[in-house]
Amino acid sequence: MIRDFIEDENAVSISVGFILTFTISVLMIVMVLSSFYSLMNDAEQTVMHDEFEIHGNDIAVRIATIDTMVGSMTDSGASVEEIQYEFNMPSRIAGKPYSVELDNSSGDIVFISDKRERTQVKVPYFAENTVVSASTVESIKGNFVIAYDPETNIIIIY
Repeated sequence: MIRDFIEDENAVSISVGFILTFTISVLMIVMVLSSFYSLMNDAEQTVMHDEFEIHGNDIAVRIATIDTMVGSMTDSGASVEEIQYEFNMPSRIAGKPYSVELDNSSGDIVFISDKRERTQVKVPYFAENTVVSASTVESIKGNFVIAYDPETNIIIIY
């Protein structure tokens, strides 16, 4: 008995079915993993944004407090020798270091991580009686100081 292999299609359906099922499974796994990766990246951006706003508002309140104290003391005729706040911020947020910039031209405290615009957060501050020195500090330091220098009437962060 001789079989004609050219027209025999008995084994083709199993092989083709396996290849199609395997290919579809691999494509679905890749799609699911990539969607989870994008969700995790979005969650990281959200955490950074929220944390930057919290710490930015904290710094803005400290600047406003120093400015108000200087204004009140100056108006009452008292002299200010030195005002200084020491505070800690985490060295990393969402596992990444960041920088804090005081921009006195726009009146903003700018937080940015990895030089990406998407993680940039600007928090406004207000200082009526003093000048805030433009400066940039890196988060790796961890311990920061906001100080008022009465000789120059400048608030600086370092």
